[in-house]
Amino acid sequence: MEKHVKELFTWKVLNEAAQKFNIVESSLKDLEGFQNFVYFGKSNETSVVLRITHKSHRTEEEILSEIDFINYLANNNVSVAKAVISIDGEFVERIDHGEFYATSFVFSNGRKARIAEESNLFYQRVGNYTGRTHKLSKNLNSTDDLNRRQWHEKEFLINMKKYLPAELSYVIHKYEILKNELSRLPKNTDSYGIIHGDLNHGNYLNVDDDVVFIDFDEAEYSWFVSDIAIPLFYEIPIPWVVDGKQRLEITKRYYYNFMDGYVKENTIDHAWLKLIPDFINLRQFGVVSAIYRSYNFNNYDNWSDWDKEALKFYLNNIENDIPYIEMDFCR
Repeated sequence: MEKHVKELFTWKVLNEAAQKFNIVESSLKDLEGFQNFVYFGKSNETSVVLRITHKSHRTEEEILSEIDFINYLANNNVSVAKAVISIDGEFVERIDHGEFYATSFVFSNGRKARIAEESNLFYQRVGNYTGRTHKLSKNLNSTDDLNRRQWHEKEFLINMKKYLPAELSYVIHKYEILKNELSRLPKNTDSYGIIHGDLNHGNYLNVDDDVVFIDFDEAEYSWFVSDIAIPLFYEIPIPWVVDGKQRLEITKRYYYNFMDGYVKENTIDHAWLKLIPDFINLRQFGVVSAIYRSYNFNNYDNWSDWDKEALKFYLNNIENDIPYIEMDFCR
């Protein structure tokens, strides 16, 4: 998040939010959220997550729509971390005179998934719940219009020119080309709707090889194929970690098992699967923008080797039009 937002967040804000959800102050533990301030806590001996969002990131209406979507999925057998109401019976509480919004969710005892280390069954279940989410989204589109942003309105994308230095103007140029290409794709009930928007190994938890989806903060209107491409982006190791045939085999194991689970719940035309590389590339642009927004380049020497190599990899891909991975996603 941006520096000025971090400066506005104080212990007083955190304490007010905790009180709204009856969370014991001494139980609070920082979970180091990226876009929001996120804490573990105890409320009436129940483990919960407290999320505090600055008004510049989301409106109250957007957050309420996110919770409506989560509740809809939960009521239709998608494994998600449900929202918790405050002591006043509200899902969203205004904090610090409306400067922030607080929400709370059930804390899952599952662990974050580990890249390339989970079972085939786990990956199938990730795909299964994703497919069910998309199937349910199709039904939702015909009855409700949730207040969530469109795919190109992500903060990282709309502010790319602000975050990237002048020497990376080629990144912005190539993003605009991709954006224009994607904008011409059809948007119908079978292909486009509200999706999770940020499925990755940190946002689906492993509970004895079953899955719990968490963190719907990036829920958006986009093509369903995006929710297939995004977890792939995060599950494919950068070549600095694993390269060549082994990297491809890791990708295939995840993708084939994911899709085996997905098609049990939802159908998707092969024409959309052919576009997976474009949607992986879209996420790559967003991640580069996020790095330049949030990382301290004055402290570059102290970055981890992985962070340095990842940024080099992304920029080289973009500059030289190199596919993130060479693979036929239609099998």
